[in-house]
Amino acid sequence: MKSRVIITTVVSFLLLFATIGVGLNAVFTVTLIDSDFTVCSEAGRRDAEALKAELDEFVGSSTTFLDLEAVKEKVSGYPCFRVENVEKQFPKTVKVQVTERKEFYAIPNGDNYAILDEEGYYLYDGENTNRSGGNNIVLEGFESELTLGEQATGGYFEQIYEMFSVFSELLGGGVRANVVSLSLVSGGGQVIPEHMLFVVTMREGVKIAIRNPSEGIAVKARAAFTDEEFGYLSPNFSDKRRMYGAITVGNLSSDGASANVSFFDELPF
Repeated sequence: MKSRVIITTVVSFLLLFATIGVGLNAVFTVTLIDSDFTVCSEAGRRDAEALKAELDEFVGSSTTFLDLEAVKEKVSGYPCFRVENVEKQFPKTVKVQVTERKEFYAIPNGDNYAILDEEGYYLYDGENTNRSGGNNIVLEGFESELTLGEQATGGYFEQIYEMFSVFSELLGGGVRANVVSLSLVSGGGQVIPEHMLFVVTMREGVKIAIRNPSEGIAVKARAAFTDEEFGYLSPNFSDKRRMYGAITVGNLSSDGASANVSFFDELPF
């Protein structure tokens, strides 16, 4: 008799939990995937439409038991998109915010290029054609272990990001319209930081050579653009000079707040 009572009680609890589960599933079922896309290219708009269709497949899932990592996994299939936020808005909505990454760098990689965004995240391999139009900035002579979906690090990549952050500030976001490539070269002698240079090729033809980029790169980058006499953006720097030669940035001042800037008719090495 006692065992029958126990069995009856257990069955009753199981039926109760099942009933609660069915009730919760009826109340907490996804009926809307609220997708918010921020895109900057026509290709991004097409990808957003395709991704939205994939995300809508989660409609009908249990809001309670839906794994948000599965939603993020859908977005990861589109390498030029970045997840900004994914959250459940009970009882029936999942909010997804996605931003298109802005392609910026291109690193020679066999017959193609490794395409990186502004923050150095490796997006895909392909031709050096930016999704928003024009070309990406070619990086030459740099070594880094590139992993798809991850940020390029090591070598001089921290200095690259810091330098282009200054360029973006001074050029108002039009860096790719002005800069063709960046090369890491040796100025001769031993391959040590003091002998290395960043050589930036500008669209008009002039080059910007920054000595020892491992030291004070932000100060040197700013000096290359704002030096009163030889700065790329200085009103005293003629249009003719923008077509040839090299703006050369040397050592930092004793207080580290400025750098010596010169101009040569050709690269001085």
